[in-house]
Amino acid sequence: MNNSPITDASFAKAFGVVCAENRNDLGLSQQAFALKVGMDPKNYQCIEYGVNSKGAMTNPQMRTILAIARGFGLTPHELLEEAWEEAHKGR
Repeated sequence: MNNSPITDASFAKAFGVVCAENRNDLGLSQQAFALKVGMDPKNYQCIEYGVNSKGAMTNPQMRTILAIARGFGLTPHELLEEAWEEAHKGR
């Protein structure tokens, strides 16, 4: 049962916002951060936008979430919690 008012798409967008904020705090470009964590820069860019190149909602794999969190010096829990809080702001 899903009692949350947050949609999957709005969470994907919020996750992207949080990723962009954390990346900017590190002073890195999208490309530099993506390379730092071993990702294709275009794939990372899609995560920040919350949509893939076809316009569908992004759905990063667990290993991608882990790599991004580690790149920010966060636990996956902390990263996802920041995104959850961001999603609630944008309701």
